[in-house]
Amino acid sequence: MSRTTDRKNDLALLFTILVWGFNFPVIKATLAVMHPHAMNVFRLSVSALALGILHYARQRHREETFFAPLRTHGWQIIGLGLLGYLCYQFCFIVGVNNTTAGSAALIMASSPLWTAVFGHVFRFDVLRRTAWVGLLITLAGAAVIVGGGARAIDFGDASFFGNLLMLAGAVFWGAYTAFSKPLSRHITPLGITFLGLLFALPFLYALGLPYMSTIQWGNVDGWVWSAILFSGGLSTGIAIVLWNQAVKHVGPALTAVFGNLVPVVALFSGMWLLDETVTPVQLAGGALILGGLFVIRRTRQPVVPSV
Repeated sequence: MSRTTDRKNDLALLFTILVWGFNFPVIKATLAVMHPHAMNVFRLSVSALALGILHYARQRHREETFFAPLRTHGWQIIGLGLLGYLCYQFCFIVGVNNTTAGSAALIMASSPLWTAVFGHVFRFDVLRRTAWVGLLITLAGAAVIVGGGARAIDFGDASFFGNLLMLAGAVFWGAYTAFSKPLSRHITPLGITFLGLLFALPFLYALGLPYMSTIQWGNVDGWVWSAILFSGGLSTGIAIVLWNQAVKHVGPALTAVFGNLVPVVALFSGMWLLDETVTPVQLAGGALILGGLFVIRRTRQPVVPSV
């Protein structure tokens, strides 16, 4: 891989992390007036529209039909779509709604480890020992960031259900990232993302439509719709395409490590948009994450799997 391509992948990942980091405080405006499942109907409909337009243009440029990837890899695309857009989104939304933000962030920070485990077990992406060290350093940094705001963490009985769902969500996202790697050799990341979402949408609509009557429409203003457009068009739309593109080029485990930067961005975006407090301990956690990313970056090329 050339240095220019390598740099483009890094920039694409950093843009994705910025979007996902800002998504947390942005989406708070929507959750205040909509049930999570109802919000997902609007948010993921925007994602499907944005991705569908891009997919149509891409397929037309390649002189291929709109649903061409389904003829050759239909079951893999459907499986990934249900994994990343139905299973993960369900666990994430319901989990956040039933536990604290700090607990959710701490548990989701484990997703790179699950990605590495799935990649290693299924021989998608076998890492060097140094890369595993960097992976653990970034995980420790994410834990320090959340732990630095101790009041935000609650692992008591009342939050057990939410914490359990967040753990399941971390496993689902880790699996989604790992299993995207082999499919991306045959299907474009855009095709994987859009067509996968398309098959998950009916299930998401079935979950969300019964809650439409609970929406406080009088409180749904321009800012709420802007939050939905941001979250749907970027966070669960284009950002996932960029994520899958990086998985294709640099491997699932190394890509997933960048996900540990999300708590850093969320920390400062929460401070800026929600007046949340940042502690010195959390700043130290950010330094650990950056240090871990540096270690990973130094061992960018993974060991090539034997099979």
